[in-house]
This record gives sequence, C-alpha cells and structure tokens, in this order.
Amino acid sequence: MLIFKSKEDKYNIFIHIPKNSGKYIRKKIANNKNNKILHSYWGINSRLDLAHIPYIKRNEFITNNIEYKYLANTRNPYNRIISAFFYKNKNKNINDFKYFVKNTLIKYDFNMSFDYMIIHYYPQYLFVCDENLDIPKNIKIDKLEDVETPKRYDLTKYFDDECLNIINNIYSKDFLYFNYQKLVKYNKKKK
Repeated sequence: MLIFKSKEDKYNIFIHIPKNSGKYIRKKIANNKNNKILHSYWGINSRLDLAHIPYIKRNEFITNNIEYKYLANTRNPYNRIISAFFYKNKNKNINDFKYFVKNTLIKYDFNMSFDYMIIHYYPQYLFVCDENLDIPKNIKIDKLEDVETPKRYDLTKYFDDECLNIINNIYSKDFLYFNYQKLVKYNKKKK
C-alpha cells in the first residue's frame, strides 16, 4: 500500500495487488514531481505482506480521518497466475506450473488473513472488496492491460483443460468483476 498526496491536494492510496506491475507503478507515482509520498508500506508484519495491504484491512494502518481516493490495477487472471508462479518459483518449468495448479493451488484457503506465504495467488477482487465482498465506489480500478504493457504468455502452453477449469473456478469473481474473458476449453487438433 502506498499513500500519497497529489498536486490537487487529494489524498490517494494505491492498493498494490501482487503481480500487477505494482513496483513499477509505485515508482511512477513516486517519480511524479506532483506527488508527495506520505507512507510506503513494505515488508512483513505478523503474517501480512505490507506491500499488499487490502482495502478491507486499511483501517488497521490508517489512523486519521482523511477521505482517500483508492487506486488499483487488475490483470488478466491467466497471465497473472503464470507470472506469480514463476516469480515465486524461478527454476521451475511449464510442467511444474501445471502440477502446481492441479495439486497445490486448489488446496489454498484464500481467507481474509491474507497469508503472506500465498499472497501472490490470492484472487484480485479480495484486495479491493469491503466487508460485504462488494467493491466500494471510492476505488478506481484500471485494467493493467489498458494502462501498461504487462507480459503476456502463450496460454496454450501453460493450460490444459483441467488447469483452465481450476483457474476459472478459483478466479471466477476476478473474471466477472473486472470483465476479463474466461476461456472455456482448448480445442487441440489431433494429428
């Protein structure tokens, strides 16, 4: 989470959803001469990754009564999960990724504790929802693909139908809330 004041004297909070170019966007905000950084959260506190403080936990870190504008970026869930896996597992390959999706990812409990050990795999909507799991109107959410050029993967190499179904289920609300198209099935030609 990054708190900053903009030129118009508006107070803003950037909610850093993992694997959505957050470090780059933080630098962009900090390097803009019209912004003043008030607080940049980073590191681990208890079991929470402070760089990725979700909206629902904001009041544990904000102690004043200032009205903030919240900003966040989302990313295509397929590309994001690939990026997250290889960020956390530098020496793994595509088969390792498929094994992870089928045998490990499906066991994760994405609860409101936001466990730092699995934070990079949490569904994106959980970072920007309120206590009712609704997305508040005071959050401006941009698709990363509309404002930057994130890495895109050849999804046919990373997903078979089983992996696709698992990702579609785990991240179903990301697809729905942020208007990303779900892939249903790959029609691989038989030779």
